Amino acid sequence: MFEYIKTGKYFAQIAGGLEAHAKEELLSLGAEVIQEVPRGIRFACDKETLYKIIYKARLVQRVLAPLISLDCHSEKYLYSQLNKNVDWLSLFKLDETFSIVSNVSDSKIGNSLYAGQVMKDAICDQFRDKYNARPNFDTKNPDISFSLHIRKNLATVSFDVAGKSLHKRNYRQGVNVAPMQETLAAAVIKLTQWNGENTLMDIMCGSGTLLIEALMKYCHIPAGYLRDDNGIFYLPDFDQQLWLKVREDAKKEIIELPDGLICGSDVSSKSLSYARKALDLLPSGDKVKLEVSKFQDLPVGENRTIVCNPPYGVRMGNLDRTEELYKDLGDFLKQKCPQSLAYILCGSADLVPKLRLRAHWKKSLKNGNLDTKLAKIIIK
Repeated sequence: MFEYIKTGKYFAQIAGGLEAHAKEELLSLGAEVIQEVPRGIRFACDKETLYKIIYKARLVQRVLAPLISLDCHSEKYLYSQLNKNVDWLSLFKLDETFSIVSNVSDSKIGNSLYAGQVMKDAICDQFRDKYNARPNFDTKNPDISFSLHIRKNLATVSFDVAGKSLHKRNYRQGVNVAPMQETLAAAVIKLTQWNGENTLMDIMCGSGTLLIEALMKYCHIPAGYLRDDNGIFYLPDFDQQLWLKVREDAKKEIIELPDGLICGSDVSSKSLSYARKALDLLPSGDKVKLEVSKFQDLPVGENRTIVCNPPYGVRMGNLDRTEELYKDLGDFLKQKCPQSLAYILCGSADLVPKLRLRAHWKKSLKNGNLDTKLAKIIIK
């Protein structure tokens, strides 16, 4: 019997800086949090809660179900244990593809890629002994995905429950410059605590990630609404009837978006075309208003929630242009957004003062490898 079936315990991979927020989300979905670690959370739950997490969680990157754990001091021992003590043939078929993500630290096995190759050989040789043929390895679009994690000579092999990163919502249409990752956008929306009491605006919305995550949160649209989570079908104890029930129950919770409650603008009509195509894939997406405009030209409006991720770094070309943009943004908030709240995701802590507005608070968030600051500004 696989380890996760005996224990009911799983591991959630989390983007850096989002651990505490993801912990709250897991608890709200019914999980028992066991341990919070950098970029991850160990938790326990029943099968129905697991399915809810896969379908509804907005802040989790991946969910791993441990198959086997073992002390591991050599490549030879790792191969032997994985070849003899894991029934890979019960997990997938010869004509199906698989992938392995391996990570090694503080262990006698010192190379992650080599450890992954050893595991790959252990799997393939089991198939070869049975069928005289090996399954195909596919890193781009595998049918089933595994994780190998070795730390301080303790190896854990896990099944990637969804088979892909949960940040992929499948609403992106085309590629925009430096799009914000969906889990980060969801975290920003969560931190605003916006609940529809006033209009939410993104005045530099690009391809609309913040707007879309706001729409999905307000309307209770599951994060997996458009996503193909076929990887879960390979879970050894997968219950299709329960999975369908969880999905249908979640869809019944979806509510309609009032007209004009969420709106966005951008100087790029091309970016807005991406945003519109993505929004149109979702319930009430057509009710999100978009307009081509420089934020400096937008009209005065009070009692609004402004949220945006101003361009910086490569997107701006140089620091002087970035600082000028932040100065203009601060002027816009002061002059045209009375009695409002603004949440600005700044490219670095050094950029927050360039708004020339006092930040009520600043939260550290990771945007890929960048350390960013979300600044809350109260405009009177």
